[in-house]
Amino acid sequence: MRTSLPTVLVLCLLPLAGWAQAPPDTASEPGAAMAGPVTAGVTGPKFQKRIVVRREMGRWWKDPETAKKLQLNDGQISQLDQIFYEHRLKLIDYGAAMEKEDLKLENLLDADVPNEGQISSQVDQVLSARGKLEREYTMMSLDLRKVLSLDQWRQLKTIREERGPKDNLFFYKQRGPAPPGAPLPPPPPAGDTF
Repeated sequence: MRTSLPTVLVLCLLPLAGWAQAPPDTASEPGAAMAGPVTAGVTGPKFQKRIVVRREMGRWWKDPETAKKLQLNDGQISQLDQIFYEHRLKLIDYGAAMEKEDLKLENLLDADVPNEGQISSQVDQVLSARGKLEREYTMMSLDLRKVLSLDQWRQLKTIREERGPKDNLFFYKQRGPAPPGAPLPPPPPAGDTF
C-alpha cells in the first residue's frame, strides 16, 4: 500500500511536462490563439496519455478578436512577444528537467523490487522540478499581465470567462506500445484544430 502513493503521484505528474511544449499555432481562427497550460490524465504509465490544453494564456494577443477588444497598441504587443519569448526559453528547460525526473521515477517504479527510499527521494525531485515549472509559468503570466492596463486586464478576464471550458483541446500521446487488444482512444472532439 505504501508504494501506491508514489505510483499515484507519478501518474499525476508525468503529463505536466507538456506545459513546456509550444502551444498550437491556430491564431487564424477567432479565439484560437488563447492556447496555454497543459493538464492531463494518464490511462497507463507506459501507454496513452490524455492531454487537455486549456486555452487561456499562451499568445492570446495574437488573436485579432482579442487584441481588438483589448485595444492593444503596437508597443504592448511587442512587449508581450518579448516577455513570452524569454519565459518560453525557461519553460522549455524546466519542462525538460521535469520530464527527466519523471523518467527516473518511472524507472524506479518499474523495478521488480521497488526501493521505497529511492522512490520517495525521487518523488521529491519530481515535485521540485514541477514547482520550478509552475513558478515560471506563473511569473510569465504575471509579467504579461503587467503590460496591460487595469481595464485591459479586466476585459481579458471577461473574455476568458465567456469562452469557458468549451475552449479545451483534447489529444492523446502514445508513450509506448499499447498492450495487445487495448482499445484505441476516442478521436478529439470535432472542430478542434491544432
